Amino acid sequence: MEKFIVSPEDCLILKAFKESRSLSEAAVLLECDPAGLARKVQNISSRYGFLQKANNRWQVTDRGLDLVAWTEASIQSQKSVFLAKKSIRIAATMWLSEEVLIPHLNQLKGTLGGDLKFSFSVPNKGFEMALIDGSVDLVVACHPPLTSDIQHKQLVKEGWVVIIPSHWKLDYGNKNTDWFSALKKKPFIHHSDINKDLFFPALSEIPDSGISIDNLIGIRSAVSSGLGWSLVPELLVSRHLKHGHIKAIPFKWPVIEPMVCIWWLRNRFELRLQASRLSGWVKSICE
Repeated sequence: MEKFIVSPEDCLILKAFKESRSLSEAAVLLECDPAGLARKVQNISSRYGFLQKANNRWQVTDRGLDLVAWTEASIQSQKSVFLAKKSIRIAATMWLSEEVLIPHLNQLKGTLGGDLKFSFSVPNKGFEMALIDGSVDLVVACHPPLTSDIQHKQLVKEGWVVIIPSHWKLDYGNKNTDWFSALKKKPFIHHSDINKDLFFPALSEIPDSGISIDNLIGIRSAVSSGLGWSLVPELLVSRHLKHGHIKAIPFKWPVIEPMVCIWWLRNRFELRLQASRLSGWVKSICE
């Protein structure tokens, strides 16, 4: 491990001599014994040349003054670190931040402490790389990570629903649960990054709306505007359902249902407590 070339103690001695007129005054500033300080001054002078005697008193040399300037800047920098609020940098998809995390942020502040600062982002480099390079501290995502260096915890199932425009009136026939038959002739809004076969293969039989969107917020907006129907996480639309902008039909995944998860870097032990508290918060607002 690298160490300071000149110890912080010696740097403070130089600073004291810059601010005083004698060794005894410097000793008062440093709250030390003058005799002991005299020995340290002799060592700093002979070893580094940062102090020299002129007119029977010790003075800081030009090189020493440069080091004093660095010392003063370092003291202020340390104060800034000490007084700064701790921050938690959370990465999540835009829709999850907008609909779930940020609206309940006050609850999280109460859980983790009011002195914390929070930042939310959607890293361009991807969640895993952002964790690995230290750009973010925690990730809330609807799938587990692939990298073994990242630890994760599954919190709650990410329930999905079929959403339709609020003005649509579907003819279910004799079976009120046969929503798929009623939607077969309606245009489907496709999420360009999701394989339709993940839901069920029969989606290929449905007319395409001619619209492909790469984000769930856009999907919700298209359905709300009456352009077609789609499948989305229930968390994305719960607030909009209350306002009557869209209608929802429960949907059961034919395969394993995705889970809302929290990720953190395995070797960042200091995040374990925060990850645990954040997990409880996310679970409580998603259930």
